[in-house]
Amino acid sequence: MKKSLNTLLVVLFATFNINAQGVLDRIDPTNSGALYRNSTLNKNNLDKIQGSQYFVEEFKLAEVSGVKQNLMVCYNAYTDQVEIENENKEVFSLTKKNPYQTIFISSIQKKIKLINYKSDNNEINGYLVELFNENEVSLYRKDKVNLEKGKEPKNSYESSVPSRMVKANGEYYLGLNGELPIQISKNKKQIQELFPEKKEELSAFFKKNEYSLKDEMSLIKTAKFLSSL
Repeated sequence: MKKSLNTLLVVLFATFNINAQGVLDRIDPTNSGALYRNSTLNKNNLDKIQGSQYFVEEFKLAEVSGVKQNLMVCYNAYTDQVEIENENKEVFSLTKKNPYQTIFISSIQKKIKLINYKSDNNEINGYLVELFNENEVSLYRKDKVNLEKGKEPKNSYESSVPSRMVKANGEYYLGLNGELPIQISKNKKQIQELFPEKKEELSAFFKKNEYSLKDEMSLIKTAKFLSSL
């Protein structure tokens, strides 16, 4: 009887471990075990740098496509990685491949998508925040943090300047008819030139509404207008 009970406990323990590991296997199928917050800087270096790599530092519960369980996630805007925290507070990097392209954080209604997009004539595969997506029109925002390197004093009269993380201004990307989203400025004329087949409609729309494209809501309204054409 005692032997049977021990056998049962072993089986239950093994089953639990397999189920728990199964989630990590789906997140990281190559078993790379990326247990770091930043692929470029180690923790000692991070202690010397001011600012944060994150727009939102807290891990939040999210739905990840391709994974049945909800996961605790945080987006690293410096490394362009979605980080996953397990129950032991260990941090993994989410594999940047199919089927894990969509991360939805319901508590703040934020959808992050791994897609190909164009920036400065270069095609990039990375994470963008989806702001609008209807009728073959999509609008995204790129959240980015840059590292400004510090400076050592050249003489005794100067003070050292520490390195720091700085949030960049939001970059916006617009996609039409399934084509790769391209970066747009907040200049109305440039947007019209990017989409010559809709130039006249856009011109009339801007004149009628007098939108300022310096704010995100105006860009979303412009995307909605394009989707209605």
